[in-house]
Amino acid sequence: MNETTVQNFIQLISARTGLQVRPQDRQELCKKLETRMKVLKLDAPEKYYQLLLRSTEQSKLEAIDSSSEREWQELLGLLTVGETYFFRDQGHFKLLKHQILPELIESKRKACLHSLTQKPSLRIWSAGCSSGQEPYSIAILVKELIPDLSDWEVFIFGTDINLEAIEKAQRGIYEPWSFRQVDPQIQKHYFQQRKLGWELDPKIRRMVKFRCSNLLQDSFPSSTLNIHDMDIIICRNVFIYFSFDAIATVIEKFYHTLRPYGYLIVGHTELSGQNLNKFQLKAFTESIVYQRQNTSTEAKNIPDSASIKSLNKQAEITETLRKPIYYQPIEFKLSYPKNDVLKPKSIPPRSPVALPAIVSQFTSDLATAETLFQAGEYSRAIQAAQTLIHQHPQSFDAYYLIAQSWANLGNYERATHYCQQATQLDNLSEKPYFLLARIAEEQEDLEQAKIFLKKIIYLTPESIAAYLELGSLYEKVGDRQRANKMLATALELLKKLSPTSAIEPYERVLASELITKIKQTLAI
Repeated sequence: MNETTVQNFIQLISARTGLQVRPQDRQELCKKLETRMKVLKLDAPEKYYQLLLRSTEQSKLEAIDSSSEREWQELLGLLTVGETYFFRDQGHFKLLKHQILPELIESKRKACLHSLTQKPSLRIWSAGCSSGQEPYSIAILVKELIPDLSDWEVFIFGTDINLEAIEKAQRGIYEPWSFRQVDPQIQKHYFQQRKLGWELDPKIRRMVKFRCSNLLQDSFPSSTLNIHDMDIIICRNVFIYFSFDAIATVIEKFYHTLRPYGYLIVGHTELSGQNLNKFQLKAFTESIVYQRQNTSTEAKNIPDSASIKSLNKQAEITETLRKPIYYQPIEFKLSYPKNDVLKPKSIPPRSPVALPAIVSQFTSDLATAETLFQAGEYSRAIQAAQTLIHQHPQSFDAYYLIAQSWANLGNYERATHYCQQATQLDNLSEKPYFLLARIAEEQEDLEQAKIFLKKIIYLTPESIAAYLELGSLYEKVGDRQRANKMLATALELLKKLSPTSAIEPYERVLASELITKIKQTLAI
């Protein structure tokens, strides 16, 4: 597939969905396009392009080309492989539970005291809901917060561009992996274990309505779809895939779909550079949220650029309530730079006194940064490690510690940058690749996560954790054959372990139960 053809597909996908194909994803895109061409038995990319183009170029007055529409759904199923879980992003859900929802519930109750016939209402839209875990989590939260729920009109709406994901959401049956951050009591109370997984309580399922929707192309607010006057719109981990202009278009729609003083919740770095003059920025410990103002007061509440920058910085630094995202909980180890790196220019190359003192100070400073990190003081850990880098620019461990800290603060862009810096200092270390794989998985880029895990296996063929995690990713995308192959390899490596084998604590603790579990999975 030549460069011009690939670029045509990229522009078509962006125009249709807003999705932006990154340079590093172009090769993977070609594979997916070729997969669909083989299924359709098309011998030229141009024919497949024309099939997709028919639906995109139609006017509203023309009949919908059903074959083209169906193919878009098939392709989007490959392009938007979303993986999420219940109560994802603990900071945002804590903010909803303790501040935003109680405030809304109280104001709605007061408003209805003056109306004997009208019920209080609550309207929430989860835009880009994938397979439904987020809107269902919100429904559970609302159920917990409103004891007299039968006296309310609650409308919770979930939309996603991936039809297959919406169909899964409507079934309401989930695998154990979807509950990895869920209080066991919540899972036990609202779900029943079945042969195919955990089935959600029908009462919660009825609280949520789902629909396949294209945020860029569909019109909203819409009275037909009942998407209007929303109290809360949540759209997280969606805009990271969108072009800048597509984000601006959707944000304008969101503004008009919110009621006055309604809330827009996104990832706190996802709207960087956008014009947010129509919103008031509200900074909480957990995150920034955007509140639509009453039309008459909007002009009085436009934040200047300095205020926006300050609020974003505050949210970035104080967001310490997020659950750490260690890809594997490896014990932090010191990896001292070479002695010649540590020597200041003023000290002779073989100074017998000064060099040990510098090494000792380096060790102490690194230990301080590590202690802050382990205590969850990620911002202070970053500052300590940056000071260390200023003194010792070749410190792999300092760069890696900063990468972990930014990841735990939810700033994946900076975490990725420092991971790349660390790999330049030590390209044989597997640690940054584990973190990069976890970041990719958090951003629902499973293909990129696989690439990083395969890199680890290339560097360290005996890495049990890498085989296990890669097997898990293959399982998620339905590739049972490759998943079993990864598990079988992990099993063989586990069998070879002796009581004194030098493996990570993560692997040591789970070794015996993993052997049993893998054997059961592989039916050995």
